[in-house]
Amino acid sequence: MEDQSKTFSTVQLLRELVRKYPFVLKNFKHYFQNLYRREILRTNIVAPFAAIFYTTHKCNLECSYCTQKEPDVFSQELPTEKTLQLLRVIRRETDSILFTGGEPLLRPDIQELADGARHRIKFRSVMLVTNGTLLHKRQKLFESVHGLIVSLDSLAPAPSEPMSKSGVVGRVLENLQLAKSRMARPSDITISTVIEEWNLGEVERILDYCQEQGFVFSTQSAQKEKMPNLRLRQNPKYVALAQKIIQRRRSGAQAINGTPKLLKTLLEFGDFQCFPTMFPRVYPNGDVFYPCEPLKKVAGNLLREGSFRKIFARGRRLYGDIPDCKAICYLFGNVVSSYYVRDFWGLAADTIR
Repeated sequence: MEDQSKTFSTVQLLRELVRKYPFVLKNFKHYFQNLYRREILRTNIVAPFAAIFYTTHKCNLECSYCTQKEPDVFSQELPTEKTLQLLRVIRRETDSILFTGGEPLLRPDIQELADGARHRIKFRSVMLVTNGTLLHKRQKLFESVHGLIVSLDSLAPAPSEPMSKSGVVGRVLENLQLAKSRMARPSDITISTVIEEWNLGEVERILDYCQEQGFVFSTQSAQKEKMPNLRLRQNPKYVALAQKIIQRRRSGAQAINGTPKLLKTLLEFGDFQCFPTMFPRVYPNGDVFYPCEPLKKVAGNLLREGSFRKIFARGRRLYGDIPDCKAICYLFGNVVSSYYVRDFWGLAADTIR
């Protein structure tokens, strides 16, 4: 009976994977490509799954946990056509791009860049991260992006802090309703919440708000000087919040980014191994970090080198292979990369369940 149950689960898993073609095809191709790199080439430099493009360093807010307020390495924004040329280079090696910043909507040509990425350069997935304050001024974006990721750390207004998220929460909530009316589905909108000690109660309110609105909830703990706040593990309110998020995801009560196992690692600060080249970070001028942005090392420029593959090879020659820096930063994407590379089948099954 147990063998039959396992067989049924495997068949069910494969059926679900086939049903989600072509996304599944990309995942299989990427998985076997990375398996070859790790087992045959003996390197932790995995192929890009999605590129993270920093459109600008500018922002109209000063959130306490932002890692881009004073980036260690600055770069200048390129003109529109040059930036589109950069996006074409990125498209050769990945069909997914995420626009971030700074605040991308401060860039005057952001609507043209998003439109070009989706309709001219043919990215299959165009995502954009924003603080949500300017969406009403950039409404053409709704026609170009497949999904929005709106950062929100509180539902309680704080007029005395105009440069914080709390100081502009009214405008953000209005723009979220605008986005909901313009995007194809509420689930095309993800609310990204950074957990700090001061906003534990607010994160729980945002979790409920996402459930009510049909938005996807996503979270991670804040960093200080690129390190996690491990004191949260001794905070009963944080522990209870983490358990609530994991349980809601496990029960399917609402849409939450990540699998239960992944969320447990992320929120309970468990062990994981990062594979940062899975989500390469590209600065406005085309510079690419190797192996990751926190280490401050730029391995090359996409417009000069022409590919991530060449840049990663150059980075390996200059700086060596990717260090085994297990469990340091606890960024969501880095934890995802660990599960994707080291537990692909478990991640697939857990995602479908």
